[in-house]
Amino acid sequence: MAKYISTSCTLDCWDSCSIIAKVKNNKIISISGDERNHATRNFLCKKGMMHIKMLEHPDRIRKPMIKEGNSWKEISWDKALDIISYKLDELRSKYPTTALLHWYHAGNIGLLKNIDSRFFNAYGGVTVPVGSLCAGAGNEAQRYDFGKALSHDISDVTNSNTIIIWGRNPINTGIHLVPFLKEARKKGAYIILIDPIETETKKLADFYISPNPGTDGTLALTIANLLIEEGLVDNSFINKHTLGFDEFKKYVADFTLERGSEITGIKREDILFVARKYGTNKPSSIILGFGVQRYTNGGYTIRAIDALGAITGNIGIKGGGVNYNNNRMDEYIDFDYLQGQYLRKYSRKVPRPEIADFILTEKNPEIKMLFISRANPITQCMDTQKMIKAFEKVDFKVTIDMFKTDTANLSDIILPCRHFLEDVDLVCPPASHSYLNLCNQVVEPEPWIPSELWIYNELAKRLGLKDFPIRDHFWWLERVLMPLTKKTGISIEDLKNGPILVPGGEKIPWEDRVFKTPSGKYEFYSSIAKEEGFEPLPVYKPISIKPDNKYPFYLLTPHSKDSLHSQHFVMVDDEIPTAYINKEIGLNLNLSDGDLAEVYTEVGSLQCKIGLKENLREDVVIIYEGWWVQKRGGVNNLIPEKYSEIGKHAAYYECLCNIRPIKVSH
Repeated sequence: MAKYISTSCTLDCWDSCSIIAKVKNNKIISISGDERNHATRNFLCKKGMMHIKMLEHPDRIRKPMIKEGNSWKEISWDKALDIISYKLDELRSKYPTTALLHWYHAGNIGLLKNIDSRFFNAYGGVTVPVGSLCAGAGNEAQRYDFGKALSHDISDVTNSNTIIIWGRNPINTGIHLVPFLKEARKKGAYIILIDPIETETKKLADFYISPNPGTDGTLALTIANLLIEEGLVDNSFINKHTLGFDEFKKYVADFTLERGSEITGIKREDILFVARKYGTNKPSSIILGFGVQRYTNGGYTIRAIDALGAITGNIGIKGGGVNYNNNRMDEYIDFDYLQGQYLRKYSRKVPRPEIADFILTEKNPEIKMLFISRANPITQCMDTQKMIKAFEKVDFKVTIDMFKTDTANLSDIILPCRHFLEDVDLVCPPASHSYLNLCNQVVEPEPWIPSELWIYNELAKRLGLKDFPIRDHFWWLERVLMPLTKKTGISIEDLKNGPILVPGGEKIPWEDRVFKTPSGKYEFYSSIAKEEGFEPLPVYKPISIKPDNKYPFYLLTPHSKDSLHSQHFVMVDDEIPTAYINKEIGLNLNLSDGDLAEVYTEVGSLQCKIGLKENLREDVVIIYEGWWVQKRGGVNNLIPEKYSEIGKHAAYYECLCNIRPIKVSH
């Protein structure tokens, strides 16, 4: 008889879908959305539907592997863990433990995946990356403005009269927002899309504008100035609930319509139209994408856009908000215990976007060992060839992964791990809703593959780490969720039954007008930003690049609808990436659809097929990110190491390129 088991997708996505798995005789018959989550409903995206294929994929690693010369050999778990524990013990006997770099990110967003931090802090404290390849600049920006990032439930757009989708493409990368946008439009909402790329989401929009890449901050500040000049601000909200408006007003006065149009490349009448629509047809909502902050000015850009919500009083009301991310669980999880930072003897941090340079140059101590979990830095970090050189410099490298990714392939030992459908974990609310989901174990892995918790338990035993309790998943979950249980009464037993709305999750963010900033108000002028070395106001800082004869195109590398970063490219075979260019530009370069060409930048080159697009900007080349290097891809071969100081965030989009045809001999 079939069983129905509740779990949740662990992809680092906007939606974190609640899932019902149908199982019989330890075999998954089907997975579908769990209707008890009103935001993600009963359907899954293409990436979600591929989970069973990932689980059963023939290339999946099922036993530990060790590199011998240029080939791989399967070894036993005991031998693999003995070798790793020997190397860890040897390192701590010779060097400060910061000679080990633990690289981790969000390949799986299960809460218990953070147990690796507890392990390495109990080990002595290691070198860890700080900053972000994903959302860091925007998170920090909203911390300065609001106190933290909180989003409205995606269903709330049905209460909006105007919706600005700014640098986000939900049709490809957040499909569960789409039904609510369609419903809002049926109710009369007006949808504006702002994006340098004319994406599939334009189908949902009533009006579209395409700013020059990296100039969204100027656009926001120009709109702010227009709203102030035309009296379309909410003086009551400003006077009662904000700090620093006079300074902000004085700063934006220089962002005239003429100047804004010149910098952004958008017609003056279009900027004016957007400003008036947003300021008069309220409530107005802004839905932000992560691409907006993938520049060196990214944090300031998000702050400038946040300010639009504040000056118009579109904060704390239904149908409003500046929706970016959703940090709902801070008060409900004992992260201190889970991560154990207080245990470490040594500590060293390095900005995530410049990790390759750090490994190649740092001497005190130099990096002797790399341990990689829930991440694929070779594919996902900037300047791939530099990252490869950095990896090759390190004496010993361990990667935990399901597949022989580009990163795993450069390691010395690969440890296989469970798919989330085989494991127990917890998924916190994502950007689009406020449901907490327990991942019940759906099936037992065949052959037996351990969880990452088991791996760290076994290493901790071998190393005698007294501060790493040897416990199972449910002990850890109950321990770190003690604040949730004490404050709300919600227990692990409750969560086993299905998704639960986090207490307060149904409320509109900031509806009480009490912000988490030092002043308790929305802060146009942030003293914390100033203390941390940044401009206190949301200023505009031009990006460092501008197309020229040598590199005439901006290179933009958005997410594919078919993969979450590099994870699903294990299923890609004999293809190479496609470089999309404007059709007229293609004709000028004597390039047709499907032709081979080399895209090159200041740091590298990549062979691609050409895809011609009618409506793509003439100054933009698009290559979707995530393609594996070993599969003739790797767009980050082209991307130089640059980052936003706010959030130490990778500036992937601050890159220029050129194209040359590749002649095929017959």
